[in-house]
Parts: sequence; C-alpha cells; structure tokens
Amino acid sequence: MADSKPHSKFNTQNLFFFGCFIYFFVTNSIFSDESKLTAKQARILKDTFVYLESLEPKKIKIDRSTYNRHSQFESFFKFPFSGKKLSRWIQSRIKKFNYGSTGDYVAMYQDGEVLLGRGFFSLNRLDRILVLLHEARHADGKNYRHVECPDDFPFLNTRDWKIHPAGKKGCDSVPDGGYGITASFLFELGAYGYLNQTEAAYRYNSEISRVIRD
Repeated sequence: MADSKPHSKFNTQNLFFFGCFIYFFVTNSIFSDESKLTAKQARILKDTFVYLESLEPKKIKIDRSTYNRHSQFESFFKFPFSGKKLSRWIQSRIKKFNYGSTGDYVAMYQDGEVLLGRGFFSLNRLDRILVLLHEARHADGKNYRHVECPDDFPFLNTRDWKIHPAGKKGCDSVPDGGYGITASFLFELGAYGYLNQTEAAYRYNSEISRVIRD
C-alpha cells in the first residue's frame, strides 16, 4: 500500500506524456512538406486545411430523395462526407508543396509534389480547396490524367478567365476524376447548407461541365 500513491502518480504522468506524444505525432505527421513556400504562403495553405476540416456533416438541408439521387461523395471517396477525412485524403497523396510558374494552370501535380502558381494564393479558401482536391486526384494514377477539351468547348474557367480550356488538356473522361470529385464535394456543401443552393448548383455545374461524356 505504501507504493500505491507514487506508483499511481508515475503512471498518470507517463500516460499524460504518452498521450501528448501520440497527439503530436498524429496531428503533425500528416502535413505535407511546405518548406519551399514563404511564411505567408504556408499560412494561407494551412488556413485552407483548417477551413476544410471545419466542414463536417450536419442536418441535410435538401429533401432526402434529391440527396440520394445526386450524392456521389461516398462512392468516389469510400467514406462519408467529412472535411477532416478529406483533409487527410489530400495530404496522404500530396507529399510536398512548392511555388513557381504554372503557365496556363493554377497548380500542377507531379510525382507527389504540387507546384502552386501565384494565382492560387489569391483565390478564396473554397476555391483553394477545390484546387488541392483536384490535384490530389492526379496522384491516383494514369486513369485520372486530363484529356483535351473540345475545340468548341464553350465554358469559362471560373477561377481564371484568362485560362481558356478549349483545345487544352483540361477535361476528364472519367466521372470520378479531378472535376468529378470536386463536383461531388460541392454538392455536399450545398446539401448541408455550407453553400446556398444557387451558388452550390452554379459551382457544381461548372465542375461537372469538364467531364466529357461520349
């Protein structure tokens, strides 16, 4: 009995420090390498993930039949809608972020690294999430490479009007490519009330227009 009190204190302290270690490891190891970004750029990127992780499911704001008919999030991602899980999904695919010239694109993916152009950091946080989601999908293999948009492709690039998709590799031939998954994400935001239905539909239609169906 004489040893019981000190022994209990020792175990409690060990448990506390062990818990802190696990918390530090789990919450920090997932983040990709941002060492090549400026401090301001790194803050913007982290703010993007913080915002994404705040988007969790709540009461659905649309009728259930409409939701069941159009929701594709779980079939694409293999887990129910969750900003926290989606953040991990992105960061498990993108190992490094860099900054540089991206030509006619806002961002570019290659071999686990995403090159972010100047335009990325002037986007609002929702559009930044869409860009990261889109680029992370490219990590899943050749099936998710872009195909050329038709020469008569009539739609504007909503994030940058100077970028013209027609005749360029800026469309998808599969429903669950970069544009399909961003559309599925936007649908969930509208369904759960994070976006009003008008904006959600506008954004959804813009993304899904890049999926070229035979």
